[in-house]
Amino acid sequence: MLRTAGLAIALLFAHPAGLVHAQSNASTEARQHGYEHGYRDGADRGRQDRERGLGRNFRDNDYLAGARDYDPAFGNRSTYMSGYQQGYTAGYDDGYSYYDRPGQYGQLYGRPSSQGREAPPATRQSAGRSPDVAFDAGYRQGVAAGQQDRQQNARSDYRRSPAYRNGSTTYGSSSGDRNGYPQDFQDGFERGYQDGYGRSRYSSDGGGYFPNRGTTGAADTRDGAGTTSRTLVIPATRQWTPTSITVHQGDRIRIETTGEIRWTANQAERARSAGSLDLKKTPGAPMPNAFAGALIGRIDSGRPFGIGDQTSLVAPATGLLYLGINDDNVGDNSGQFQVVISW
Repeated sequence: MLRTAGLAIALLFAHPAGLVHAQSNASTEARQHGYEHGYRDGADRGRQDRERGLGRNFRDNDYLAGARDYDPAFGNRSTYMSGYQQGYTAGYDDGYSYYDRPGQYGQLYGRPSSQGREAPPATRQSAGRSPDVAFDAGYRQGVAAGQQDRQQNARSDYRRSPAYRNGSTTYGSSSGDRNGYPQDFQDGFERGYQDGYGRSRYSSDGGGYFPNRGTTGAADTRDGAGTTSRTLVIPATRQWTPTSITVHQGDRIRIETTGEIRWTANQAERARSAGSLDLKKTPGAPMPNAFAGALIGRIDSGRPFGIGDQTSLVAPATGLLYLGINDDNVGDNSGQFQVVISW
């Protein structure tokens, strides 16, 4: 009994300090993870506003869009969002001035650990968020590869990197869907490489895109075949789906969409590409003034734009095209859209 009492007393006095230390580390990681995500999103938004000839178009509540991507695996929500807001603000300023000054990608995504090795990417552990695990891992390695090629004055080509070609080797038991992991990793690697190499230099260098065999317009960057169309499945349960198609501002692309989704758990809440058949809206959606469940798009992490049942649209910015579902909670959705994009 005395030994047990002594152990209990020791734990009583030893536990608070350890707990505070653990909580402090967790808080730091949540804030850092939020800052990294916010910086990346803000830089994309700022760069696109500059390219579109807009004045500095940052609003204090722009960062709130990041709240939709929050997952409990990130840590404390308010701490994560505090970091996200700070990162978004800094990223927007750097992105808007990307011709004048380099971004902070190397400092943020190549942080050394206490052992002197590159810190592992912060990841989401929940299965529903598995694409972000792969994207973060690829993005961090892409930044490092892009910086290395730029420092060596090599022409940009993210496909040359063994890490890009062998992305599936970084898969772990907590990484979610094994089948989807390689494409999500390569998507993140491509994005990170562009940021690490420098967006303005990457665009003018020309090595990062496969040619389109004499045609103009979007580039099919995943397989390098230079095809002029791609068929995609856009699941209602995923907020944003990468198309693996790089567009340039002003490109005109054609879209054919079929299919129907349920945008809530209620089977009566149906939507086609134009949105809710009952003409309903949801305030927390990426485009709250558009109909719920509609097909929407974005370029990199830029501002979302409506697609709906349009058969043609002009790319508003340069970058990787994503297609998504206009809903505030995709976790209870069902169904999918089938989309054919051509140019």
